[in-house]
Amino acid sequence: MIAAAAVCAGVLSGCATTQKIVNKVGRSETPLAQVLHERPDLRKDLATVEIRQYFNSVESPTAAEVKVTETGLLDDSVRSIRTVYRFKQVDGDWERTTTQKEYMCQRGKNTKTFQTAKCS
Repeated sequence: MIAAAAVCAGVLSGCATTQKIVNKVGRSETPLAQVLHERPDLRKDLATVEIRQYFNSVESPTAAEVKVTETGLLDDSVRSIRTVYRFKQVDGDWERTTTQKEYMCQRGKNTKTFQTAKCS
């Protein structure tokens, strides 16, 4: 019981830390919120979707990256598509700097890693 309480406390303190980061990132929406706003299809798509948000620093971050990886697509040549959105802080707001699509192919020479070339 004590161990379960300790795990719960650890999880809840992690949420508090995440909330502190989100509150420090400025007036605009977080990078993750911006991606979800732009890509409502991620909530409805039948593919398996993994979304990760990274900051360059815990306190006062100045750069962020959101990686969206989609698998289980209706394309027999593509195993996964990963879209990487990069952001930077400008005057207290998060601005997207680049977006890059990467593909993991079902067949061919390169089936284990992502590449920028489309699969054939």
